[in-house]
Parts: sequence; structure tokens; C-alpha cells
Amino acid sequence: GAVVGLCPTTEANLGDGLFPLANYLDADGTFGIGSDSHISVSPVEELRWLEYGQRLVTRHRNIATRKPGASVGETLWAGALRGGRQAAGMREASARDVIVLDDASPLLAARDEDSVLDTFLFAGNTPLVRNVMAGGEWVVRDFRHKEEGRIAGDYRAAVEALAAG
Repeated sequence: GAVVGLCPTTEANLGDGLFPLANYLDADGTFGIGSDSHISVSPVEELRWLEYGQRLVTRHRNIATRKPGASVGETLWAGALRGGRQAAGMREASARDVIVLDDASPLLAARDEDSVLDTFLFAGNTPLVRNVMAGGEWVVRDFRHKEEGRIAGDYRAAVEALAAG
């Protein structure tokens, strides 16, 4: 019933090494992703480097998909979502939880439904999440979090307080 919390960009920054993802998934392990530093707070980057790190070590592709032909992006996204919800004690995802990608982005041009998550995770760092609904409430609209100003102010105040000692 445990969930391992993986922070690939932090682990890379600190030189901690790579998590044995293939063995863990083969043992039906559950994972979530996160960040315990400010190197990166991007779930896309964390999932991308979780897979890329495995590829570098094994010299093979598609490590997270334990099934031939399965989508790496879909496998990573679903695994991280499931594990993250479990670790946080949250209910299962519902139709009231939605992420809307920017369908006007050239990165998503001519992508079919089966390849969208792969493109989202592996096509670079262009922000593609346009809108987010959680529990039936829009929390991100047109790339902006509804509490963005307050969050930025709180973060700045916390950093300044820490720096002041």
C-alpha cells in the first residue's frame, strides 16, 4: 500500500542517482512525483526525466510501459496521478477533474488522441496546460491560476523571511 515519491530533477541535481523504475513497476509498485526543492516544480519535466533517466541507464526506450505498444506518456501520467492521489489521501479522479491543453499549440498539431499525452510530456517545455478544473471548479484559466498573485506574494514573503534568518 505504499507509494514511493520520486523527484527525478532533484535527484539529478543532487547526484543521488536513478530510481530502479523497471524493477519497481514489475513488482506492481505505485509511484507519485513531486519536488523537494526549487530546481523544478513541473510535473511534465519530472515525468519526462523519470523515463529519460531509465533510458540512459538501460540504453532502451519505453521503460515505464511494461507492455509493447503502450503509450509511455499515458502510462507515466496515469501512474503518477494514481500514486499522487493515494499518497495525498484523495478520492479517485472524476469527470469533475479536467486538464485542458492548448489545442492551438503547434506542438499538438495533427496529434491523435492516442499520442497527445506523449507529446505533452516529451515535446519540450512549452506550457500546454491552458485550463484546469478540480472538483468542478476552474482553478486555471488561460494559463493563469486563480490565486497566482496571492501565491507569488506568499512565496516571496516566505523566501524573504527565510533569508532574513
